[in-house]
Amino acid sequence: MTPQDYVQQKAAASGSSFYYAFLFLPPQRRAAITAFYAYCREIDDVVDEVSDPGVAQAKLDWWRKEVAQTFSAGGRGPD
Repeated sequence: MTPQDYVQQKAAASGSSFYYAFLFLPPQRRAAITAFYAYCREIDDVVDEVSDPGVAQAKLDWWRKEVAQTFSAGGRGPD
């Protein structure tokens, strides 16, 4: 599964009307907003589904480091 496939699945699985609204965007914008929305779903899932506060904190810390690394490396948008 490619990263693009993963974010597509993650965003679609939420059943949100946001995902379906994204389908009307131009392809490049759709890819970017879908990736961002999938990230938001990931963070929301940690808060909603992880019952152990230590595990939740570790997952959120991992995401925080990943985002910081992306920006420090001059992150770029989806291909």
